[in-house]
Amino acid sequence: MKNFTFLLVSALLLNAVVSFGQKQPDLFRRNVDVHIMPVALAFPDPSIRIGSEFMTGGRWSYGLSVGAGLRALALGRTLFSSDKPRSYNMLEIRPEVKFYWLKRDYMGWYLAAEGVISRVKKELARNSHYISDTTQLSFERSDFSKTKFGLVGKIGAKFLIPKKLTIDLYTGLGLARTTVKYSEIQDAEEVSYDPFWEGENFYPGKKFTPIVSVGVKFGMLVWQQ
Repeated sequence: MKNFTFLLVSALLLNAVVSFGQKQPDLFRRNVDVHIMPVALAFPDPSIRIGSEFMTGGRWSYGLSVGAGLRALALGRTLFSSDKPRSYNMLEIRPEVKFYWLKRDYMGWYLAAEGVISRVKKELARNSHYISDTTQLSFERSDFSKTKFGLVGKIGAKFLIPKKLTIDLYTGLGLARTTVKYSEIQDAEEVSYDPFWEGENFYPGKKFTPIVSVGVKFGMLVWQQ
């Protein structure tokens, strides 16, 4: 609910700014944009994510985003994680379909379905993972891998500023099938554990995990009909 409220307030403010002085906008003519999603750098599995969206000229559009992560992106503390892995690589693919249910010349509100396919590999230094509600496994080193296949339902608003630049605000919820593995564990020791809150990487095995999606895309039109 907080994410949706933030999206709504941001969209209304941006709508007021964009509509002032806007001339001959054409967001819904057939076009292609290229965009970046900088918030992905602050996620638990940080990545540089870029993508493209094809506007059909009607109410539908089709997009594809690709993200990649290297060790340099995971050396510091993010908003959600303080991990500093010895090695890190990540690849994600996100196809998306949007339906614009409210259209204006320079902006549109949409509903979207986004697929999520991702793979993460890293070498962990001193860390731990879940065993039971009262026990965790502490270790000095481990190889870590995670795969995720999921689907997210989103609501968002896209703006054209003023002729070539685009801003896309969105939020949403989804579900993923996630597989987490720890291997090549060294100097392991079972220790008592007092559960509070842990991220999905803490729990090895196969499970369904929620996806909370919130972000902003900054883009530029590279083709218009």
